[in-house]
Amino acid sequence: MKFHKDNHADVVRGMNELRRPGPLFLSVFVAVLLLPPGARADTPAPGGVTVLQGRDGRSALRVGMNLQSDLRLHPTDDGLDSTFLVRRARLNLTGTLASFADVRLIADVGQSNTPLFQDAWMELRAAPWLRLRAGRLKVPFGYEWLETSSVFLDFVEQSLLYTLVLPRYDQGLALHGELANQRVEYWLGLFNEASSKARDEDRGKMLAGRLSVSPLEGVSVAVSATHAVGDNLPEEPRGKLATGYAFLTAPQYSVTYATGASGLYVAPADWRLGADAVSFQGPTSLKVEYARFHSSTREGWLQASDVGNDARRVHLPGLRSQAVYASGTWVLTGEKKHERGVEPSSPFDPGDGRYGAGAWEVGLRYGFAQLKFDGLPGHDGPSEERIQELTAGLNWYLNTSTRWMFNASRYRFSQGQPSFDEFLMRIQWSFF
Repeated sequence: MKFHKDNHADVVRGMNELRRPGPLFLSVFVAVLLLPPGARADTPAPGGVTVLQGRDGRSALRVGMNLQSDLRLHPTDDGLDSTFLVRRARLNLTGTLASFADVRLIADVGQSNTPLFQDAWMELRAAPWLRLRAGRLKVPFGYEWLETSSVFLDFVEQSLLYTLVLPRYDQGLALHGELANQRVEYWLGLFNEASSKARDEDRGKMLAGRLSVSPLEGVSVAVSATHAVGDNLPEEPRGKLATGYAFLTAPQYSVTYATGASGLYVAPADWRLGADAVSFQGPTSLKVEYARFHSSTREGWLQASDVGNDARRVHLPGLRSQAVYASGTWVLTGEKKHERGVEPSSPFDPGDGRYGAGAWEVGLRYGFAQLKFDGLPGHDGPSEERIQELTAGLNWYLNTSTRWMFNASRYRFSQGQPSFDEFLMRIQWSFF
């Protein structure tokens, strides 16, 4: 952006204003409106079907949907437990306002125990390197969580790293953008850091950041971090697999607080650190990701909704957890593997008179996680759990909208629990 000499005094005053944190975000909004059209970011490629459009064609609202129907099988001593369920049933509303703003609202009507709204945000785009997103959005941490939509997972469920360590959705705002001809991407955000029950009591916030570099075509490496700001609420540690199997059920993890609460609440995360590397080359993909979580033993508050009475200050144990996974996929039918899955060269699409074999893909994932509790009150038993996961998968891409997935997984635990085996099948239909 160029300024004339007679604007110099205004520029100096503007820079002085930006030194104060208050006007900073207001200045970003103003910059979005004042930038000439040529300096603004290009509008992302539309998805779904357009249901509303402005007279000038620059503003539009689109609708998409995603349906995942699962079958879960678990061998037991008495036979085979089986469950059918609708894992996700989501309506996706995306909108573009002129050339500088986007909105997204995703409603999940599949399971009753998930929040109704997933993404619910608006984004202002000043330039490809400067975008401001605010609302309910993904905390920018980790490739599997931030960059991979649930529609494009290589396996039926996410890894142990996502299940046990990574942050989730939160309310807040984030600056992000792309630099160096889209080879560098950054995120920097401020979030509520609500507890696992998604409450925010204005006690503290969380800073989150991510930096990703793509040195070669199809290759990216990244680092992520979060840091607590203030005194956030305690959390219930994640002691369940993605499909709901609870492994922190042994007596050594049970705590009764002086407040009358029972169970296990730990101090919220002081910080998280993570790193990942991803490669897409021809029909193959390789992903490796590591993250760790640290919270210190401290005094904290259990709220009335937790303990059935007035909030009280209690001793909270700390938690140190870490997880890693490595996964690879190979498209047997030779199509190119993308972040957004596979497009079959010979689709099975009877409605269009095509009866091809679709695309077939195999995958393998190994994961390891460790949870270590510090300072459990009145505790003299084991306070550490280690989990290993091995998952084999087969994906059949019938066409660009339909996928059939088959997974077999084994989980092994360190504290004498028997191995847990499960077999998952998913039929997915998506329209974006």
